[in-house]
Amino acid sequence: MRLNVGPVCAGAGLLAGLCPGAAWAQFPNLVELGAQYLPAAPLEDPRPVEAQVASYEASLNVPLVLGKNTFLIPGLGYHSDAISYTDAPTGFTELRAFHSLELPLLFVQLLPGDWALSVRLAPGLAADQLGFDEGLLRVSALGLISHTFSERFVLGGGALTTYAFGSFLPLPALYLDWEPLDALRIETFLPAFVAVSYTFWERLELGVRADVAGNAYAVRDDRIQGAWPCAAAAADDPLTAEDEARADPARCFDHVAYSVGSAGVVASVRVIGSVWFTVMAGHSFFRRLELLNAEDVRLAGGLQAIPDVPLFRAGLSWRLPVD
Repeated sequence: MRLNVGPVCAGAGLLAGLCPGAAWAQFPNLVELGAQYLPAAPLEDPRPVEAQVASYEASLNVPLVLGKNTFLIPGLGYHSDAISYTDAPTGFTELRAFHSLELPLLFVQLLPGDWALSVRLAPGLAADQLGFDEGLLRVSALGLISHTFSERFVLGGGALTTYAFGSFLPLPALYLDWEPLDALRIETFLPAFVAVSYTFWERLELGVRADVAGNAYAVRDDRIQGAWPCAAAAADDPLTAEDEARADPARCFDHVAYSVGSAGVVASVRVIGSVWFTVMAGHSFFRRLELLNAEDVRLAGGLQAIPDVPLFRAGLSWRLPVD
């Protein structure tokens, strides 16, 4: 019998759940390593510049048995978006990387009648430069109850808070795990992903997947925070009005909200034991970038619609056997 406890993935990054059935539906993987590549696409700043994004992830989870039906799973997750620019004009501030660090804690209680309760709290930091700053704090949470109707059908529902769409959102959660035929699996956790996979010889998984990911990253680069309007401008020019020299928090670039939706074909191969290697080739179907002030208000001209591009992912995961 598969032990389904609801969505318990180790993070909200782009690669969470590369391995079907391991990231959201069951206990999280013990170890995950992953990378994603998106080719260069033009931005408007308002001057044209091309940006290429490469993402990297690593996570570790340690399951602790508190009782026959009670489990506690602390974890550690890291995600990085590395950006390279082409044809950047003079004066363009190149923010080269964004980082997020997360310390999730998952509590799982198996209940009578094939019910299960999962509660997950994940505090963390997200910024271009990690440090001790209240503005870097990000907290996501999840509460979900699921019921195993049969060996082939599990349904769950609840609520979550997430930054996956680039800003803090409370949302309903729906989980479905259905095997209509032997080896064919349909798995979805809304609003995060939908996946369909088929397993061959218990060693090869092929399928399709669509998912959404993102975060809100604080910006603490001195070239931005140390310049007007985040900081006061020099007022030694007699032509500069006094009110124009003052710092203006409403126009200060405090954080960036980034989100991306992707879909593609996925292949996973069992390397040894419960260690799997996974690749995904696909295309983004939306990418969104917003520049916001400290009050979470979009700056003038701060919405960037980024063209969709092909993408490639690869990951290695050490799954926790739960069958």
